[in-house]
Amino acid sequence: MTIQLECKFNKNRDRDINTAVNDNSGEFTTIADCTREYLEKISEDFRNGKKYTVSLLTLRIQLGQLAIYEAKINNDINKAKELYYLAALAIIKALENSTGTFVLGGTPVLPDFALPLCSDATMLYPLFALLTEEKSSAVAEQGSWASIMRCYQAALIKDWAEIERMIAILQKKFAKLKANADVVYFIEFFQALLSNNTEAVEASLRTLLTPPLVIKQSKEWPKRSHEGEYMCHFGMPFAKLAWILGHEIEIHHPLIVSELLPVRPLENYHNPYPFLEPAESTWALLNK
Repeated sequence: MTIQLECKFNKNRDRDINTAVNDNSGEFTTIADCTREYLEKISEDFRNGKKYTVSLLTLRIQLGQLAIYEAKINNDINKAKELYYLAALAIIKALENSTGTFVLGGTPVLPDFALPLCSDATMLYPLFALLTEEKSSAVAEQGSWASIMRCYQAALIKDWAEIERMIAILQKKFAKLKANADVVYFIEFFQALLSNNTEAVEASLRTLLTPPLVIKQSKEWPKRSHEGEYMCHFGMPFAKLAWILGHEIEIHHPLIVSELLPVRPLENYHNPYPFLEPAESTWALLNK
């Protein structure tokens, strides 16, 4: 079922994604040069057995920015997916290289974690469902943003029981929150997924994509990643999750890359960088 979702910003106040990307085309050229430099530096460090001079999470952000450029400037969705695939591998390797376990150094917001799934590399979905941030398991049990992340991860493998459990924890923790608090909208989104009702998912996304909420959520993200300047902070990863779960909601919104919403895996995913290859022990986690 496909639903048209029309949400528009005040054009006198906010740029749409196409204008924003075109206005910064020169900056994207610089980002491309920096990304190539980062890849060369990490490759050299890897060959020499040295500690990486560039953060893998920084590389993930650079690759994501290039993915937006390929999608919106060059209209090359397949190239964008290839770059997001490499970004996904960068997240996995960042986890491996931190303490030897699935503990993520730093605290990336959910979009930094989830947007690489726009690669449509479906074989990574179960693995992404296992990835955790430092201390996030304990924090998630207390009711926090880590609980929202856990809901997202559980949805990737349709672990509805875990989502229900996390929602119960969140509702208990935030029982006294005002009705318009962000976490309330996020809970409503996952409740809509639990209902397996596309109309309910559409209604939740419509709320998440209203201009006041988008502006509120995106204030901090651009400081972390240029993707936040060109895409809705939570709307894009939540809309992608909806498509992953079969809710094919066609969205027309100035800060949504609608071309990346349908789940259409590439025939092949190529990783030319040995330092991004997940360890055998990582893949083995899927067999436990």
